[in-house]
Amino acid sequence: MVCVPCFIIPVLLYIWHRFFQPILLRYWNPWEKKDADGNIIKAAPEFPFQCKGGICAYSGAKKPQTEQVANSKKSKEEGSM
Repeated sequence: MVCVPCFIIPVLLYIWHRFFQPILLRYWNPWEKKDADGNIIKAAPEFPFQCKGGICAYSGAKKPQTEQVANSKKSKEEGSM
């Protein structure tokens, strides 16, 4: 037989997380992001690596297309030998 606390505690935690916690966090949320003046930041900061106007701020180390094709042909030829 299962002891009473082993059954009641998970049920109460489920009810708390599912129903009461979201309501409480609307009015009091200590983890909410705030600026230096204490005002709540509604939107997250913009992702710094977005491409705007066809130019990416961070594109990584990419080889030119001709080198990639040449390297893939070499590796295929070496693999067939």
